[in-house]
Amino acid sequence: MSELLKQINSLAVFGGLRQKEPLKSLCTFLRSTETPGTRLEDVIEAYSNFVREVYMIRTDADFSGALWDALKEDENVYFKIATRNMMAAQTGEEKIKLSRLMEVEVDRELDILTAIGNTSYIDLQNLFYYDGHIAQFKTTGIDLKKRYMAYLSVED
Repeated sequence: MSELLKQINSLAVFGGLRQKEPLKSLCTFLRSTETPGTRLEDVIEAYSNFVREVYMIRTDADFSGALWDALKEDENVYFKIATRNMMAAQTGEEKIKLSRLMEVEVDRELDILTAIGNTSYIDLQNLFYYDGHIAQFKTTGIDLKKRYMAYLSVED
């Protein structure tokens, strides 16, 4: 299994992102490169489907931006606790205490998501050999942890 697919599969707090674009089609592509007997045409099609999803999400073709868009829409357990605590701070209600284990996990997974978002088309093209046209996308290397914590108004 590719390191990238292992990283995506390791997500627990943010594991719901695997079922959303752009990670859903990225995982389909990565699995196609690892499945014995998969025709090159099918691998190229899976890759092109992934890039098409990036284009549909972001007209600037920025994969890390598309991943950010998915992350900020993901209603994971951490998001739910953070938003509940923001409301509790305004109403004077008691906040939910997040375990140190979950704090560490959120931190690690946001680092993993940032690394995934830094994946380039060259990294993916290296997973299969084809000397014809391969659609390209870019990555602006968004620090997803920093941005997500700011989005939730939580200190890093």
